[in-house]
Amino acid sequence: MAQWTLHCYDGERFQLPTPLAWALKYGLGSPCDSFWVKTLWTPGQEERLAAGVRMQVTQGDETVFAGVLDECQCQWSQEGCVAEFSGRGMQALLLDNQAGAVDYGQASLGEILRGYVSPYGISLEKEVYLPPVWGFSVGSGSSCWKVLYDFARYHGGVTPRFTRTGKLALHGWEDGAPVVLDETAPVETLLWRCQRYGVLSQVTVRDVTGWNPQTVVNEDFRRQGGQCSRVMLLPKNTGYQARRYNAQFQLDRSAAEWETVEVTVALGFAAWPGDLVKLQRGDWGRNGVYRVRESRVTWDQAGLRTTLVLGDPQAVL
Repeated sequence: MAQWTLHCYDGERFQLPTPLAWALKYGLGSPCDSFWVKTLWTPGQEERLAAGVRMQVTQGDETVFAGVLDECQCQWSQEGCVAEFSGRGMQALLLDNQAGAVDYGQASLGEILRGYVSPYGISLEKEVYLPPVWGFSVGSGSSCWKVLYDFARYHGGVTPRFTRTGKLALHGWEDGAPVVLDETAPVETLLWRCQRYGVLSQVTVRDVTGWNPQTVVNEDFRRQGGQCSRVMLLPKNTGYQARRYNAQFQLDRSAAEWETVEVTVALGFAAWPGDLVKLQRGDWGRNGVYRVRESRVTWDQAGLRTTLVLGDPQAVL
């Protein structure tokens, strides 16, 4: 049984009563991880609710969620008194805080972490090396998350994400044996989705002068009738490789939405974002190995279950 602990601004920790229902949602940065829990409550303890700032969820000795409390409410009716809490993962702190405009001659990972991550009490899961970036610019009004994402994903080639313990991960995928969902797994539903909307067939990048445009094309999508193009405007001094990489990244990133599989199993915490899952079922035509893009774990009167959103394991995320 999951244990929910409310962390208050004054250092007090309070374990919530046994929940009536809850939901945990994990992803790879967009959308942000989130939680919701409904529990019995004792009238007259509203001040304790208002003091909460963080929520930690544990399963046995393992932390399965750590995040920011966004909203709480207490409601009394003839059925009794209940409280509800909702919030997001630790990424919320980077999404909610804006950065000032600045141009770096050369930006290092250390500078990015000190300026946009560490001030919010967020630490790395493990030490990594990402190469410094020449001419890195931060636009006015950019969130701290956008600064980090642009540095790590565009230039470092890694997908920044948060672990279930609330730490920042900036390392590549560490693929192990996939989770196998075969005929013996308690699969309740399977859904295959082909989403053409948002997939780009062509991206062109050009500088402010309008000269020397660079264009990249998704030939597979265009051959299948795709017609969706974008034009990106980059600073005048942006080099050829940077132009092409910006275009190719946007093209590949959009293609990740093209085909997804959604599977619900009557298990708790069946897999985590980034894990590999192998579908192997005789009654299903889209078997194969996928990467978990999103995991939603819920518990209510119907029991414990996990819904996994799966995609191409090689897709740009």
